[in-house]
Amino acid sequence: MGMIGEAAGNILRLPEVLGVTTFDNRMVRISTGQLDAVLNQATSATLKARDLVAGRCQSDLTTSLESASWSAAQCLDHLAQTTNAFIPAISSAIAHAPHLTTNRALRTGALTGLFIRNLEPPYRLRFKVLAPLVPRRRDFDSAWRAFEESQVQLGKTIRSAAGLAIDQAKVESPVYARFSYNVYGALCMLTAHERRHLWQIEQILKALDGTPPRDAS
Repeated sequence: MGMIGEAAGNILRLPEVLGVTTFDNRMVRISTGQLDAVLNQATSATLKARDLVAGRCQSDLTTSLESASWSAAQCLDHLAQTTNAFIPAISSAIAHAPHLTTNRALRTGALTGLFIRNLEPPYRLRFKVLAPLVPRRRDFDSAWRAFEESQVQLGKTIRSAAGLAIDQAKVESPVYARFSYNVYGALCMLTAHERRHLWQIEQILKALDGTPPRDAS
């Protein structure tokens, strides 16, 4: 648990604006507000996870409420696996993304936006987890380290997109080839996915404390 603060500390704020040269050599002031918001969401997820698990015994963090459900540790491992699966494809797309030439809003895309809304907690829809993303780690320490390291990489990836038109760069799903997203939508999807499973962890721990968890069905 001693490394928890490092993951959050390595995720820094972006500069408020960036100067981008347009094709006619004019300098356009490009706001990074939306990307900064995604970065803050990733930071908040790390801090939220730390707060949820702080002071908890290993038993609490590795206990599943039902035979087919996950423990807190497994939720963290699933988050790490998902982020790690997406980061290479997102990074590759960012490397080929064009520069923003106007100060405009980034867009997730309509279908991705709908998917993101259904990821947000308290969720009603449940999704089948594909085999590559099923948790492998059951002990908390290794699950936490994997989550922490994935959050550091996510922060670096988000920062690398500053000043780029990442909603014009496509990412094919690394786990389901029928789906693709733009980079901005994929980053928003990852942070919504984190909120979803951190909420799940919160419900697990509340149940273990004897507090009725909020029904997610």
